[in-house]
Amino acid sequence: MNASDDLLAYALADAARQRQRKRRRRRKSAAPKDDPRLSPTQRKGLDFEEQALELLLRAGLTPLARNLRASPGEIDLALRDGDTLVLVEVRARASRRFGGAAASIDAAKQRRLAGAAALLLPRLARQHWQGRTPPVRFDAVLFDLGHQTQWVRNAFTL
Repeated sequence: MNASDDLLAYALADAARQRQRKRRRRRKSAAPKDDPRLSPTQRKGLDFEEQALELLLRAGLTPLARNLRASPGEIDLALRDGDTLVLVEVRARASRRFGGAAASIDAAKQRRLAGAAALLLPRLARQHWQGRTPPVRFDAVLFDLGHQTQWVRNAFTL
């Protein structure tokens, strides 16, 4: 074997390692509810996200992505409503003692969601709007246990 054969073998092996890393990252990002690494609370959260998604699909929205992570925070659901990007926060509370699910989306949480949206918007625009920036709406799906589920359109604006 000569030096160029060694370089080619190294390049092929390196490319295979990179593909394997990407596959691992993809697998981790879509954790199923039965993943043993998830806590009971995380499993409940996934159940509520699934219920929220079903509600929004019945209303005619088109799903784009779930659990989008960025350094400021996470967007639970991203959907399309006509030509509008709808970013959804799913919240559940066992009681209304401290204001319930709606009260848990305070100003700090809204800032984190807005920061995450600002970082994720260019990618979503490229993937689903041919690069042009769509209008964005922040919705919330609220679960106050023992009470009715509530979908709040335009839950907050920035």
